[in-house]
Amino acid sequence: MKKIDLTDRNFTMKIIAAFFAFIMWTYVMSEVNPRIVKEIPNVQVTILNEESLSQNNLSLMGLDDNSITVEVEGRRNDIIGITQKDIIARVDLKGYREGVNKVPIKISGVLNGEIVDYYPKELAVNIDRIVERQMPTSVQLIGNPVEGYASGDLNLSPAEVLVRGPKSIVNTVDRVLATVNVEGIKDDISTTVPMKLLNDDNKEITSLKKEPNTVSIDVSILKLKKVSIEPVINGDPLVNHQLTNIKINPETITIKGPEEVISGIDKVKTMPIDISYESKNIKKAVELDLPEGVYIVDDIKPEISINISKEENKVLEFEKKEIIGENINEAYNFILDESENENKIIEVSFIGLEEEVEDIKKGDFNLYLDLKDLSPGEHTVDIKIESPEGILIDEIKPKSLKIIIKNKSDDEEETDPPEESE
Repeated sequence: MKKIDLTDRNFTMKIIAAFFAFIMWTYVMSEVNPRIVKEIPNVQVTILNEESLSQNNLSLMGLDDNSITVEVEGRRNDIIGITQKDIIARVDLKGYREGVNKVPIKISGVLNGEIVDYYPKELAVNIDRIVERQMPTSVQLIGNPVEGYASGDLNLSPAEVLVRGPKSIVNTVDRVLATVNVEGIKDDISTTVPMKLLNDDNKEITSLKKEPNTVSIDVSILKLKKVSIEPVINGDPLVNHQLTNIKINPETITIKGPEEVISGIDKVKTMPIDISYESKNIKKAVELDLPEGVYIVDDIKPEISINISKEENKVLEFEKKEIIGENINEAYNFILDESENENKIIEVSFIGLEEEVEDIKKGDFNLYLDLKDLSPGEHTVDIKIESPEGILIDEIKPKSLKIIIKNKSDDEEETDPPEESE
């Protein structure tokens, strides 16, 4: 081995040169390429083993923010070019349960620098349970059929849909809706349409699965017709009461049904309304007795008003001399028999509604004897009476009078003065 000669001038110069080179390198590294700490924001966190949640009937809910900030230390030239893509951040969901979990974040992937810090160090992960919910399907018709027609029965298949997804989202589903456009239609429709999941604000929920995705719908298109309503009344009011008036509102109604059915319908009857033993007015909604396949448009419910009034018995007195004879032969006169003078009053008992009887007076009646085809002599004749409308004659006392019919000529002879003798 060759010995180093420390007295060699060249060797000494080499030592001094190496020393100054080290000093220069140290200066360059510390001043020109110093050690720095670089902050790298928005490093995305990768989710591992999310499929393990599905195997346990769980689901990862949406993350508000799954990014972190990482601090890397190193020589400036080494770390200046490091970006978010050079850093690997992961969370492993394996083994976590339903609820909000704080999962540790693990960092790797920096080659030319040292990770000195990062934040946050945990990721809040909301894990929800997967549930299924069977829900009925509703149908909304859009538009209007041709004038004079309306939509009728709806048949849909299937009538229910299976909704599947995170429990917190499934619970927000208010209804399952399918829409069918009937604008300008006058024939029956058979179609298949998609279904929408809506919340209670009528906003569509698209993050859930549904089975099936479509529904088959049959819509019947029916003819419109305006018809009258006929009330059907059963029974009788309480004794001494009368049914006085019936009104139904509306008096007419628009129905819809197959054209061949409603073409022969001009009126529809109400379901029977029983007024047995009623003493007060009745006002109520009534159902209509519609033929099969016929419906009311706009679901209007008619209302019936039935007036029931109390009857009152009243007696009026007439003088026998007020009675007249009708249909008597022009050659005859009649007078009352002297026996009728014992009681000169005729009592007429009649029945009417309380409000009508109150104002009835004698002038509203016409009492008479029908003397048609009667010859001179004594007769007993029934008293006839003409009464106001709605008044029922209960009794006439007496019901007949004794009269005498005479020739008018006989009356004249009795009144002529006797002739004087010569």
